[in-house]
Amino acid sequence: MKPFKSIAFVGVLAGLFVALLPSAGASETCTESGFFPPNKLNLSVHAMRDANITEAVFNQIIDKVDRVYRPVIAQAGGNLVIDRSWNDGTVNAYADRQGKNWIIKMFGGLARHPTITPDGFTLVVCHETGHHLGGAPKIPGTWASNEGEADYFANLKCLRNVWANENNVEIAKTLGVPAAVQRNCEMSFGDANAIAICERGAMAGLSSAKLMRELGGEPPIDFSTPDPHVVPGTYNEHPAAQCRLDTYYNGSICQVAASEPLSDADPRVGVCATETGATRGYRPLCWYKPNGPGPQPTPTPLPTPTPTPTPTTPPNPGGGIARPPLSAGQSTVVVTNPNARVEFAYDVSEFPGAAGVWFEFSAPNRPFVEPNGITPDPYRTIGAALRGPRSGFYVIPGRALPGWGTYQIRVIPLDSTGKRAVGRFSNPSMLIFQR
Repeated sequence: MKPFKSIAFVGVLAGLFVALLPSAGASETCTESGFFPPNKLNLSVHAMRDANITEAVFNQIIDKVDRVYRPVIAQAGGNLVIDRSWNDGTVNAYADRQGKNWIIKMFGGLARHPTITPDGFTLVVCHETGHHLGGAPKIPGTWASNEGEADYFANLKCLRNVWANENNVEIAKTLGVPAAVQRNCEMSFGDANAIAICERGAMAGLSSAKLMRELGGEPPIDFSTPDPHVVPGTYNEHPAAQCRLDTYYNGSICQVAASEPLSDADPRVGVCATETGATRGYRPLCWYKPNGPGPQPTPTPLPTPTPTPTPTTPPNPGGGIARPPLSAGQSTVVVTNPNARVEFAYDVSEFPGAAGVWFEFSAPNRPFVEPNGITPDPYRTIGAALRGPRSGFYVIPGRALPGWGTYQIRVIPLDSTGKRAVGRFSNPSMLIFQR
């Protein structure tokens, strides 16, 4: 079987993340859906009276970014407009442009979330600024830097400029910075203030990415567990939470100065770029595809299981056909929330020698080419091998599937090598992803 080009495994549960699959459906960017993917969480002023960030702090943080970047945006021909919606409980933030008005919309609900620290909130304001000033790569056909680039800009440029004159050394001492993060920051910078800003930026990224993880129901994240996946092409929408943390962290440790200008056309300018020889602090490959001349990281290939018939395999009572994967015991599930986590369980334990499965999702509105065969579907949307004869996986449709439609899902039992089938593909279950 051909390897699925971009899938994440966590224990025995496979998580399919937005950073890893280009989407042909509705886009999820700060210019359309917000800093986080769409969510219904609402944190009102009255419900969150003891929030870490008060209205005064909310405004102070926005003022800091405004003072630094209003003249920069003016020089670029724009008028910075920051909409301060403190009373709005929406847990999100947006960037937009209307004529010469370069707009940032900040909501009080985001500031009131207990996961968001003041530094984390500053990072979000910087991220929205980054859509306007972050340079390439851009969302194709738009004025806006893409999501990963806005994240990278926040730590590489914006936070360094906003915090340049603060007592960063003393502030960093209060943040519980992990020793490994301290070492990496010390490797990148020679003076105490720059090291402390690096540490603050990394911890601000952890605050933001933890909230992303919560909202998306994703696995735990940590500085020590970078996302290992390599995208086949630059991904423009919201990366997964671990990938975003990696981006913030790499932006923090990049040694290129905040004063170095960025380019709207060339993503290698003003950054740590593998294309020009950078070995650390570059944009993570879980969302960015390096381009142009110069050394480029070599992706670690994913497993390449190739099920083939096993003549000695005795037939099971079902004629060698696996049982279909089920969601909450059902073979058909209807999903209207793109951020819903849809879990599937499978069981192929009745097949002698079964040690795992290959599972796959069909193309939207297209049945599998060879029902109950042993050959993976050439038009599949998702496919990957999992260990364990009795386990499960989940999908977040808005992040892993290419658009609305009906998808078939099936499994085939594999032996312990993950390369040989010990049965046939199951009948399909159905996931109906509709508005």
